[in-house]
Amino acid sequence: MLYENLRKATQQALIKNPGANDFYIPLDDFVAFVTFHLLAFTKMRNTITDQSKSMNQFLQQDKSYLDSYYKFVITKEKEYKTFHNTQRNAVNRFNNLNHKTRAEANKRKQTEKDKGSRRNRFDQPITIYDFQIRGEVPTLMELKASKDPLNTVYNRILNNQLHNINFTNYKLFSEHLVEVLQKQKLLDDHERLLHQYLIEKNLHLHTLKHICKNYEKMKKKSLSDFERETRLQLMLYTLKMPMVPQWTVYIDLVCELSPHEFPLYVQEINSITNFIECVLLEYFQENEDIQYDEQDWIWFEKYVQPGRYVNDFRLRKDFSSATFQTIMNEIKDGNEQVHKNQ
Repeated sequence: MLYENLRKATQQALIKNPGANDFYIPLDDFVAFVTFHLLAFTKMRNTITDQSKSMNQFLQQDKSYLDSYYKFVITKEKEYKTFHNTQRNAVNRFNNLNHKTRAEANKRKQTEKDKGSRRNRFDQPITIYDFQIRGEVPTLMELKASKDPLNTVYNRILNNQLHNINFTNYKLFSEHLVEVLQKQKLLDDHERLLHQYLIEKNLHLHTLKHICKNYEKMKKKSLSDFERETRLQLMLYTLKMPMVPQWTVYIDLVCELSPHEFPLYVQEINSITNFIECVLLEYFQENEDIQYDEQDWIWFEKYVQPGRYVNDFRLRKDFSSATFQTIMNEIKDGNEQVHKNQ
């Protein structure tokens, strides 16, 4: 039902955007992704109450959290911002294509600009979703409260100190999140698959290994330092595209591009996100809500199967620790540039 309706929406979007025929990936990939995206949205859209509330409000009313994690009741703006970023960035970013969320965020941004002040930003409630309470919130908070060495990795990620994380610890941190979330009392296997997918979407462990392996190959070619760095930046730019299973397809493509094709590559990555938004727009022009059946959940499972993005590339066998550090430094510098421009 949903998949077929999205296939029609994709065809309608294609009529208005004929350039999508030239994408390196087939149109069926877009139908599959948007099917996954909308079903994932149904998994996280129900809040724990009828009203939105801040993480601070939630913690202050929950006795078990107060007893166990009393140190993390958020009261100061800096702490609030840190935990806010934890929830928004550490695991859950797939809803950034939600047309309603984007519209509301743009409206808030414009309101702040018109007022000439951002001081009211932290008065806005952060919506807490059921699937987060069952999964990522206790996982992240337990890690935050522990003296485990992974807590150091966690804090370095939050503070963009990526250059201080070696591959072994980064791998252990990512695998720890996957392992713990698999043991959580989640509603069903769909939630487990979704959590694991989101961990890869945000921490990029297997994708970074793939980039490392390609970068090792580039180091052996007679490329200038500038061209090698540019290709690395293009591989990392691929992560702006929301379709995780398709990341490695485009990352491999970077190795084959001629330098004069670099601008076209950036244009394609940007156009993919724009085309997805067009498909969503076409769908909601014909449908008021997300209607789906059991067959659609089969499409969901196919899209988020870990086998589509997990690889067995290993340190020393496929890439060096120096290569991993080069890439983490590049990500760190890119994050700093984004923050400067905000």
